[in-house]
Amino acid sequence: LRLSLCLVLDQNYFSTSYLLPSTLFARDSRYNKQKKDMDKGSKARRQVGLWRTSTFVLALITLGLVVAVVFLATKESTPSTPTCGATPNSRKNKNTVDLSEPDNPGPFHDLTKHEMRQIRHFLEKHPTIHASPADTASIDKSYIYMMDLFPANKSDILAFLDNGRSQPARLARVILYRGDLVPPIVEEYACGPLPNVKNCDLIISDKRRNPIEFSLRPIGLMEFKAVYESVLEEVDRKIGYILRESYGTSYVNCKPSDCFRFYPSPVATNLVRDINKRRLWLWADYPVEYYVLHPVDFGVLANLDGSNPRAFTIDKLWYHGKLYNSAEELITFYNSSSESQKSRISKHTYSPNVFSTLNLRGNPQPSEPLRPPTQVEPDGKRYSLKYRKVDYLAWSFNFRMSALTGPVLNDIRFNGERIAFELGLAEIAVFYSGFNSLHRITDFVDSGALIGSHSKSLVPGGDCPESATFINQTFSGQAVAEPVELIRSFCLFENNNGYPLRRHLSYSQSEGAFYGGMLDSVLILRSVVTVVNYDYVFDFIFHQNGALETRVMSTGYIFPSFYTKDERPYGFKIEDNIIGNIHHHLFHFKADLDISGTSNRYETLNISSETVELRQVPGQLYNQIRYDPDLKRREKDALYKFNFDTPKYHVVHNDKKKTNFGEIKAFRIAINGMSKQLLPEGENSEGTLSWARHQLVVTKYKDNEQVSSSPYAMWDSYNPVTDFTKFYEDNESIIDEDLVFWINLGLHHIAHTEDLPLTPTPGNHLTFFLLPYNYFPECPSVVSRDHIRIQHQDLSHPEKGVQVERNGNTYDSCSLPTVAKEYDQQLEDNPDVILQSRKDMGIF
Repeated sequence: LRLSLCLVLDQNYFSTSYLLPSTLFARDSRYNKQKKDMDKGSKARRQVGLWRTSTFVLALITLGLVVAVVFLATKESTPSTPTCGATPNSRKNKNTVDLSEPDNPGPFHDLTKHEMRQIRHFLEKHPTIHASPADTASIDKSYIYMMDLFPANKSDILAFLDNGRSQPARLARVILYRGDLVPPIVEEYACGPLPNVKNCDLIISDKRRNPIEFSLRPIGLMEFKAVYESVLEEVDRKIGYILRESYGTSYVNCKPSDCFRFYPSPVATNLVRDINKRRLWLWADYPVEYYVLHPVDFGVLANLDGSNPRAFTIDKLWYHGKLYNSAEELITFYNSSSESQKSRISKHTYSPNVFSTLNLRGNPQPSEPLRPPTQVEPDGKRYSLKYRKVDYLAWSFNFRMSALTGPVLNDIRFNGERIAFELGLAEIAVFYSGFNSLHRITDFVDSGALIGSHSKSLVPGGDCPESATFINQTFSGQAVAEPVELIRSFCLFENNNGYPLRRHLSYSQSEGAFYGGMLDSVLILRSVVTVVNYDYVFDFIFHQNGALETRVMSTGYIFPSFYTKDERPYGFKIEDNIIGNIHHHLFHFKADLDISGTSNRYETLNISSETVELRQVPGQLYNQIRYDPDLKRREKDALYKFNFDTPKYHVVHNDKKKTNFGEIKAFRIAINGMSKQLLPEGENSEGTLSWARHQLVVTKYKDNEQVSSSPYAMWDSYNPVTDFTKFYEDNESIIDEDLVFWINLGLHHIAHTEDLPLTPTPGNHLTFFLLPYNYFPECPSVVSRDHIRIQHQDLSHPEKGVQVERNGNTYDSCSLPTVAKEYDQQLEDNPDVILQSRKDMGIF
């Protein structure tokens, strides 16, 4: 623009400078008249020239301004720095992410949509199974409850992975509700080979019975539908007037936005002393965000025996601190009682400031909108993902989501060496206490609600970093024919933990004058399982030093009870009408380790004190600690209960593989998050989680001991379908065998006011680590380019300054991608990504 104006001014000057002053012609009178005439003409020409010049100048100025505006607009719309992941360095990045389903899935991959369709078609056409189509399924028919991968035998998979044998046939585990039979039962089938199913055979095992009593079936949508149509209609018909007078509403026959919601609590069969009795408490809550925090002092115990939903009925009732054996008994009491003997609660209504809502309230912090710190991947992703297999630096692993048990990892390797064949969640349990009849018997065992199907709708910036890769998961719905794809069931991301993986500073010259260190950047595979009110965050964390961390964090809403003075021993009063009941969270994990192969030993390094002679002072004694290796020879020798007085390391190794110095080449299991299960063995519902009796159990691998619990454990305490004690009661040798490590984590939770509205995760982190222990000759992170070294440029002349080595990493900056904006747009287009809006998924 400046150049254009200069040119305009120069042209204007030269266009007028040829008109000489009139005084040059004064000497010659003969030219006076001509001069006058010429002056007139010159004046006219000057005026025309000035107008032309002015027009030309204005045109050039306009053109220059247009160019300037376009330039500035283009400059504003084009970032001065590239978007993170699109830097010059990222062009060298060969990592890719492929989220598609494979045409030929491997031995660990979840069932594909095509396989699920083929299974359903086969079972609907089967001459003796006659599975009902999804749109006509009901509890009194034969219908498909669940499909899941049924893993092949480990030896066959290893032969495929390690020895080039053909891949073993893929099979599906299918749970069928046979409400059409007399008596009704639950059946489990192994269907295959996939995808072209030819057979569905009953699964036979000496570790769990099959078929299973119908009374032990996992909770399902069909049953809840029947509960509404039978039990709750009966409640409203008989005592609806009591509920409306006491609480202002009922379960049914009211505005949907006003009706009670019910919280289901199964009654284990050992509590009713009959394997064929099925009882379910339905506690009444106001439909206010979040309903579980708005209970009233009323509940229904439903009798759900058999498969005829029309026969479901009221068993007992809880009203105003007292248990009633029938609706008629409650009616008699109510009609004959004074007003002071009746329950009266003002109906709860929604307000943005209600304590249980998740709305921003109070004085916002910070006072002005300032976005929180975020993580970026300046040169793109440092991991690859294809067909559920991940490669990250030296790590590789496969992952899937079991509908029954949740997240599972397989074939975990570091530098190509297998560390674990399988690592995954086996079970979640929560046992409550209370005075009222519901909390007193509430013993949740969550595989009975299909743990894996509750992981969905992860939010970038809320549940996972915005840079994460989000992975969908497909399940078979109970009420829809087509496979259900749940959006964002996993997220995968690299995370800078913000603290060093290792570091050291030798500041003074006498100590060497150098610095070396690196931050702990890790890869995390995350799923968040929401089972009704509680949210469990499961992380598998891969460190660059060869350590593998498994972490679970508890958050979500507590499950409180209606406050009465009788509830005081079981919790604090935390709001007007509720106490936060004490409860115990338990998590069971399976770790099938293969350290330098499948021939492994488990030993503890027992730490103790000893008294020795203090040599420099003869006769004086000195106390110090030492360790002694203790090889565990049989399964019962390896049953471990934590004892603070006997500290120890737990190590796993192959006795034929030693270090260069003849020492064990091992991995160590470090458990941080143990809690003691205090209930007496074999009493009440304790038998259904016998796996919680020990913090660590080691068993010899067997193909028929796939998981320590079962989806029937919510109900089956009278005679558990899977009794974990049978895994080790034969007391087999565990020396130089293929070993499985069963790890138990847990915490007791006495709820408090800061658990409102949600339980925060700090203080609720439970972890265990698989740590290399003499496995590598040195820390394998020494190869990492993340390392920073600083030393003097010239050791002889430190005054010359220092040099920083960043191992090829550049200083290039990048701009943030617009992930949050794109996510919000996705929700506008498809709200079912986060909340049930337009689709019926056919699952909880």
